[in-house]
Amino acid sequence: MAEKKKKISFKLFFAVLWRGVCQVFEFIAKVFGYKDQSTYAKVVWRIFAGCITSLVALFTGVILYAFATDVVYDDWIRPHTNDEYVFEEKHISNHIVFQDLYGPTGRIYDELQKKVLLTEVDWVVTSEDKDSLAVFSKEGKRGYVNRFTGEVAVPLSFTRAWVFSEGLAAVEKDNELVFIDHSGNVVIDKDFDVHFNQPSYAFKNGYCVIQDAVSGKEGLIDMKGEWVLNPEYDNIYNNNGFWHVEKERRYGLFDAKLNEMFAVTNTAIWFHEPGIIEVRAGDNTAQRYDYAGNVLVDFIIDDIENLQYETTDLRNDITSSEDYSEDNKVYAVANCQRYRVNAGYGYSDHYGLIDRNGKRITAPLYTGIEAIAEDLYLCQPDGIIINGQGKVIK
Repeated sequence: MAEKKKKISFKLFFAVLWRGVCQVFEFIAKVFGYKDQSTYAKVVWRIFAGCITSLVALFTGVILYAFATDVVYDDWIRPHTNDEYVFEEKHISNHIVFQDLYGPTGRIYDELQKKVLLTEVDWVVTSEDKDSLAVFSKEGKRGYVNRFTGEVAVPLSFTRAWVFSEGLAAVEKDNELVFIDHSGNVVIDKDFDVHFNQPSYAFKNGYCVIQDAVSGKEGLIDMKGEWVLNPEYDNIYNNNGFWHVEKERRYGLFDAKLNEMFAVTNTAIWFHEPGIIEVRAGDNTAQRYDYAGNVLVDFIIDDIENLQYETTDLRNDITSSEDYSEDNKVYAVANCQRYRVNAGYGYSDHYGLIDRNGKRITAPLYTGIEAIAEDLYLCQPDGIIINGQGKVIK
């Protein structure tokens, strides 16, 4: 009579696995000299082995689950099905989300009602000032959706559209740039052209940067579409509420109400926190101001260094560390020091003279200064020689 095979159950499998792990740990304990064979010791070892077995089983299960979901299903099975799979979510309000699906498009979904509101959506972009309307794209057209309800507020009727800012949004209509309100009505139509180097067309403090169609220069318009800053600048952008303008590599600054703070004569204008504006002027000097335009520091130096000149003395001993010596020539330190000012973007640093008490002798007029005597200095680029009082000798 054939022997009946014993059925292996889940319980039996783990019982055998547990006993095997216990025996393994008992063997390891014996190898390291542990020979306690009491009932208490065996119980402790079996509890320990049981914990290790559970952890190994849990870890194995996690690995298998991750592999099954992230690799087997997502990469091998999902692409061949028609199931809608949310690849990434972006909240456009508390409960309205744009879901990027596994595929070319996404959808707008209401998490409270568990309801799909709009399908085949390419993308959704909200504005920085949290306007109620967000621009979205579908089938090559642009429109606006209410980000709190998910309902279409302005139908898909534009080839290009930008986010709302301060109640207005720029759209391309009939190959022209116009501005619409929340109802989709055109409120600014001044024959502006669309330029790709102006990606936002956002209003800041009631003004928007626009590029002139004829000159290609930039200016500012108000919310009626009228020029309030003529289009004569190479570049305009808003920085900390101020309008930073550029013309022929020179920079100026207007405040939020378009009052001129600094004329377009400076080589650089930098903002420092908190509330500090640093200006590198056209004469290569540098100052710091507060946001109201008051002078905080009227003379900024980036670096100061000693100047050395060659003396008529010769020496054989060059072991001294106080004097720099080469070919037995002895160098001494001049009376004045050279200071350096960083002139700004794309401009060479400039230098001036300062005495050892910190008094400025010359403005930073020179591209280079070298000491040729104790109190004489060769200045470039013109090659003039000045003394320690800043007077031209030659």
